[in-house]
Amino acid sequence: MLRTFQFRLFPNEVQKRALLAILLDNCETYNAALQERREAWKLQRKSITYYMQQKELTELRKDKTFQWVACDIMRDPLRRVEKAFDGFFQRCKNGEKPGYPRFKSCNRYDSFSFQAPFIRIRPKHISVPKLGFIKMRGGRSVVGKAKVCTVKRDGKRRWMLYIVCDIGAAPTKINVSRSIGIDVGLTTLATLSNGQSINNPRWTRKHEAKIAAASRKLALKQKRSKNSARASELLRRAYQRSANTRINYIHHISKLLTQSYDLIAYENLNIESMVRSAKGTVDKPGKNVAQKSGLNKSIMDAAWGILIYQIAYKAESAGKWAIAVNPRGTTQLCSGCGGKVPKSISERRHKCLDCGLDIGRDHNAAINILRLGMSLAGLKDPSEYTNNLCINSRREYRA
Repeated sequence: MLRTFQFRLFPNEVQKRALLAILLDNCETYNAALQERREAWKLQRKSITYYMQQKELTELRKDKTFQWVACDIMRDPLRRVEKAFDGFFQRCKNGEKPGYPRFKSCNRYDSFSFQAPFIRIRPKHISVPKLGFIKMRGGRSVVGKAKVCTVKRDGKRRWMLYIVCDIGAAPTKINVSRSIGIDVGLTTLATLSNGQSINNPRWTRKHEAKIAAASRKLALKQKRSKNSARASELLRRAYQRSANTRINYIHHISKLLTQSYDLIAYENLNIESMVRSAKGTVDKPGKNVAQKSGLNKSIMDAAWGILIYQIAYKAESAGKWAIAVNPRGTTQLCSGCGGKVPKSISERRHKCLDCGLDIGRDHNAAINILRLGMSLAGLKDPSEYTNNLCINSRREYRA
């Protein structure tokens, strides 16, 4: 299993200037490598590979003026160019919108990476090749074998470190005694198959006043001025606060679910397609939501993808089951008798005339999702299991 450990870096002034110089140098290398590939194909119909450009870089580094940056850090832009073209050709093959790789501005080139042979970690320091040890601080200790380190500039003042480690094989799956199905939504973040619901705090809505105020201040500043740069940083921090509160909340939810249940079944959603199709649709779930906002904004604010991702990797680390199921038909089928009960999107109750079942629409879907998950895992019908652990939704799921 691969896991990423996040730390904050505290470089001194000399190290900050060196890190900024590395980013600028890597940005130039990236643009030069991209330009070489474009011109070679345009003029000679010749394909340039990563290994060809790596050999050119080796020849270039014979000049001492290019040796102040570590070799592996200078190769990182070449790897990114290769990855960009791999994605471009894959999208062409799949019939998607290609999106040809583009040049990068130095203001948007914010990170560089180096790999395992050059990684040296102390309890509170990380060594950047040819730059020395930099102080770092984080909540967790590094576990496993470090594979890749990434140093990222986060705004104008913060520097972050991400260490990808191989922590060994996943533990053996445990026996299932408690299981749950999850149906995600917008009115509530998720509805569980036991009838409980998880509140959707709508973090973007709560922070949009501060974001709008910071955006107005930025609009009044002269472009490319120092005041504009400061206002831009304030706007970035406003967005970051909203994102941090959202991720922190979802971490609590995913941790509670993975600790409480041995099997979690969830919908395998194509969220990107849902966001594109919902563009321009109005979201009116409550009185406190602006009616002019698009439904796609609400989907992104709910962060279903982050919730699913966190549940999946936490369940894997704990040896528990996280099963993705096809959500097609889970809302229309009756969880009591299995009959089809057609309903429009505005109908929030499931009422089956055959068996008399009358429950919430999302609750019915969550039960069907759980049954599909149990079936895919090769386990017995979930009705034979008891969900004897009751979670107080008012206390545990409150924003």
